[in-house]
Amino acid sequence: MELAGKVAVVTGSGSGIGEAIAKRFTAEGARVLVTDIQEAGVERVAGEIGTVGVAADITVESEVQRVAAIAAERLGPVDVWHSNAGIAGPREAGELQDDTLWEAMWKLHVLAPLYATRAVLPSMLERGDGYLLATASNTGLSTHVEKLAYAVTKRGTIAFQEYLAIHYKPRGIKVSCFCPGAMATPMFAANGFAPDSPASRSAVTPEQVAEIIVQGMRAEEFLLLTQPRDIDVLRAKADDYDGWLADKSASFEALVGPLR
Repeated sequence: MELAGKVAVVTGSGSGIGEAIAKRFTAEGARVLVTDIQEAGVERVAGEIGTVGVAADITVESEVQRVAAIAAERLGPVDVWHSNAGIAGPREAGELQDDTLWEAMWKLHVLAPLYATRAVLPSMLERGDGYLLATASNTGLSTHVEKLAYAVTKRGTIAFQEYLAIHYKPRGIKVSCFCPGAMATPMFAANGFAPDSPASRSAVTPEQVAEIIVQGMRAEEFLLLTQPRDIDVLRAKADDYDGWLADKSASFEALVGPLR
């Protein structure tokens, strides 16, 4: 898909990679609706690119419907919806018992893309064209030895996008899932990575992310990666699942000490 002349909604676009994506989509000729839970970020980014901004909590279905309705009214029928908003969560024990964390992750990483699909898919199907894009994580392809809820719900994002591609790509709806590794964003910095750590050295910038996404959409590829070698984790799991699990256990033990 070429973005020129398209109407796009990018969630979580009040900062970070969402901001960079909204700006790049605009540079490509799209009319972009900026939406984020942080009103100040929405106003700033929307003002900078001269477009419509809506502060909204996209974990609430009525709010997603409101965003979609405003986009259609102010900009035109939605051609692209990028479910980009997400949270990383803390690196700490106790996730098995933390219902608040699980609920927040589930709503934002799985239900929000579902709500968006309900809101915009019918009109896309009527036109026989549209693009549903979601940001997951390379941890959804593998796992995260310190963040259970994050890894599980990001894998849920991937599974949902796979379903959409299977069912609706034959009907003209393009579907992609962005599974990035480390990205140089405020969320990444808040996780406490040292500047000289391997993760920091491999982190891509928001502008690089936007380029990867635009090129992936142009090719209409399903799986969009910041590190092409991330696909190797799927091969490693398939080749020796028990060995892969043992390697992950060893990685976790190296972080926290002997497992009990």
